Amino acid sequence: MKLPGNSCVGCITVFFAFFVVLAILGMLAKYFWILLIIGIIAGVIWYRGKDRSARREQKQSEPQTRESAEKIVLRVAARNQGFVTPMEVVLESNLSLEEAGDILEKLRKKGYASLRVADNGTYVYELNGLLTPQQKRDSERL
Repeated sequence: MKLPGNSCVGCITVFFAFFVVLAILGMLAKYFWILLIIGIIAGVIWYRGKDRSARREQKQSEPQTRESAEKIVLRVAARNQGFVTPMEVVLESNLSLEEAGDILEKLRKKGYASLRVADNGTYVYELNGLLTPQQKRDSERL
């Protein structure tokens, strides 16, 4: 339930109620309509500014969400010696199956992962950059 003031309609309602009470008391009867119009305009301006800032915050959080989703995929793969399925990612994150599959597929297209198919038809992604400490030590110098 939204409280008055949390939306444009709520803001207008609060201003209207405030000025009606004052008008009834006779304090602002002469200027009631002018103040009511000013209150409505102020409420609309406040609501539009709030809506813009909410959209700006959402746009700023999208890259962070994507980055953290890729990190989740990498952590799951690291725990499984570089092998991961979309379902394993879903079980350990708040990502949907489609989002997990999309991230793994993008990693494959960029060359960071290769695709295998298990005996039961499940797609298994092998992330190429995850090495054990021994594999890192055994690597050749350039």
